[in-house]
Amino acid sequence: MSRYSNIISGRVKNMQKCSVRSFSFRSIIKFLSIYYRVKPESAKPPYNFICQVGDPVLRQKAAPIDTKIIQTQEFQNTVDHLHKMLRKYDTVGLAAPQIGLPWQLFVIELREDSVNEVHPFFQKTCNIVPCPLTYFINPKLEIINPEEDIMFETCASINCYHAEVARPLEVEIKALNRFGEPFCWREKGWLARIAHHEMDHLKGLLYTDRMFPLTFDYIDWEKTYNKKRNVVIN
Repeated sequence: MSRYSNIISGRVKNMQKCSVRSFSFRSIIKFLSIYYRVKPESAKPPYNFICQVGDPVLRQKAAPIDTKIIQTQEFQNTVDHLHKMLRKYDTVGLAAPQIGLPWQLFVIELREDSVNEVHPFFQKTCNIVPCPLTYFINPKLEIINPEEDIMFETCASINCYHAEVARPLEVEIKALNRFGEPFCWREKGWLARIAHHEMDHLKGLLYTDRMFPLTFDYIDWEKTYNKKRNVVIN
């Protein structure tokens, strides 16, 4: 703890100036953890987990990918790994920054079996349709229909929370596929929302930057509450 002594002393002095008469050891540990976050040496990007809000990589602007590396085996392995993480965490979109790589790359996959789990009414209302596995390298997004739709969103980097977010109804993306070939992708409804969400990740943005704050909610609060309520302390 010696290397933290100056920080602790400074914190105590600040609390004294603010007339704060007591503080807990836990608060000091929490304070230190914010400024000295260290990932294990074994954890090097691309990660085998999804970065959570608070990780600096999620706030970086992603850099364009040099087209010369797209055909390399290392890059192709990274692309496959991104898809593997998408499947592992059961998401429909995932951006490279979410696995620790500040690159302009994301993937979308909305399988038919996932769509079929949604009630037909919501499939139609929200325009939810399948999308084959699609990689977007160095994407450029254009909003085709600026009219916005407001719906709840989740994000694998803000686990267990959701909030209402406004997104454009239709977008078009020009990008390179996993082999470096240019293509144009145009979608509306739910897929447009997913793409707009993933593009935000490449800009260092999260849905919390766009959300209606009062709708931000913990998804499993009832389950958590009931579990804690049923705990018997002897």
